[in-house]
Amino acid sequence: MNFDPTQLPPRQAAVLQFVQGYFGRHTAMPTVRELAQGLGCSVRAAAELIEKLVQRGALHKVAGVSRGLRLATAAAPSRLRLPLIGRIAAGQPVMAGDHVEEWLDVDPDLFRPRPDWLFRVQGWSMKNLGVLPGDLVGVRENPDPPPGAVVAALVPDPQTGDARLTLKRYARRAGRVVLVSEHDDQLAYPPQVYDPGTAGLRLIGVYAGLIRPGTGP
Repeated sequence: MNFDPTQLPPRQAAVLQFVQGYFGRHTAMPTVRELAQGLGCSVRAAAELIEKLVQRGALHKVAGVSRGLRLATAAAPSRLRLPLIGRIAAGQPVMAGDHVEEWLDVDPDLFRPRPDWLFRVQGWSMKNLGVLPGDLVGVRENPDPPPGAVVAALVPDPQTGDARLTLKRYARRAGRVVLVSEHDDQLAYPPQVYDPGTAGLRLIGVYAGLIRPGTGP
């Protein structure tokens, strides 16, 4: 059965995206429980979503196997459908449904590695990296990035304490997490230094490339 991934309802598209991303990172398929944890839903809801994708021909199942999901095709898609993530509630999975503003079809060749989702940049702190306000940045999920990587991180807002998503260069100094801007004016954009146990701090993934709305495919 042939299927058009662009015609999937948003929740089913999120499941398929999660399965593809998980396989890309682990070269193994997720269990239903891992899928539920990644999407922030119940195991029963995840199983029902899988069944709908099987009916559509987007996934196959091998009966009696814990990691028995199979993608309908191993070929790389000509377009990549990614969720654009808005504000993220602390402690919740990034792909939780209410975090997704919309789904966008993008050219996969614009990114390395393949991203799991996009978010919109605010501010000029990563100007020297070529990342400007309004750019849509691709993020490959990796909660343990190497020092020196450009990362997406959740940090506590200094005024409200709410979690906010930021893009910075990651470093470790004396056991502390340091998030550094890529901007010549380090007084205006100083390093953000956190103890590892800081409430609201969470390293999420690594920078994978960007789209500049109005110029990119």
